[in-house]
Amino acid sequence: DLDGEHTATAFTAKEAMEAMERLQEGPFAITCSFHHPHAPILPNEPYASMYPAEEMEAPASIGDPMDNSPYVKANGRLNHPEYADAEKIKYMISNYYGLVREVDDWVGALLGKLDELDLAENTLVVFMSDHGEMLGAHGMREKNIFYEESLRVPLMIRFPGRIAAGVEVDEPVSLLDVYATVLDYLGVAACPCDGKTLRRFIEPHEKAEEPFACAEWHWRKDTEPNVMVRTNRWKLFIPNTPTSPVLDAIYDLDNDPHEVNNLLGMNPDAPRHAKQAEHLKDLMLSWLEDV
Repeated sequence: DLDGEHTATAFTAKEAMEAMERLQEGPFAITCSFHHPHAPILPNEPYASMYPAEEMEAPASIGDPMDNSPYVKANGRLNHPEYADAEKIKYMISNYYGLVREVDDWVGALLGKLDELDLAENTLVVFMSDHGEMLGAHGMREKNIFYEESLRVPLMIRFPGRIAAGVEVDEPVSLLDVYATVLDYLGVAACPCDGKTLRRFIEPHEKAEEPFACAEWHWRKDTEPNVMVRTNRWKLFIPNTPTSPVLDAIYDLDNDPHEVNNLLGMNPDAPRHAKQAEHLKDLMLSWLEDV
């Protein structure tokens, strides 16, 4: 029932636009950090009615039995069967999409303010997110896991005259790379950091090495996977100790985009994929040594 001008998303965007006006005469760096889409997933109108629940589609993996997955008990999955209910989850998806659309509209307003202040041609804009939301995929809610719905996030960069419009980067990259990328495109001397500039992917290039990205979670906890490595086709996640009882998991994303067929763990054909798993582990170790 809240007026659209007073939601958390609207307030955050308007604060950022006010900062643009205040700082427009000199260099500035502004972080506009939207809280939504986030629980409680309750959009106001018109967003609450924008995506009718009956028109939403439940995730393809919602019925995954997780027989050979390290996440069979993750995110309270076994205690919350409503997230595996294809009809109920449509309401969550509907509301989530409404909150996403509200953010989208206010990002449009932010870009419009840059135009209004004649700053757009000289401002680097980065849009990204910290994590995704399972929204019923594998019968789960929330985040904290290495499946694509949780792990894969938007990353868009605009810098008129420096970055060509419409460039799409297919390689997996990390948010750790954003800091180095900003410094690079602004002509600031590089600082020590764990990421690498994305200019090597944004601009025409020859692939000198296999691109991959890694992620970590609960480094000292031995009841779930701790590290993940992803290439364009393959994804591996494993615990970080040889004594952990957690299953290793590898997914062929070309042939199993919904990650329902773990080729390791209790798969009787697991030995056939051992070489690929070792290759991914080598990539992961090279990254761990770097950072």
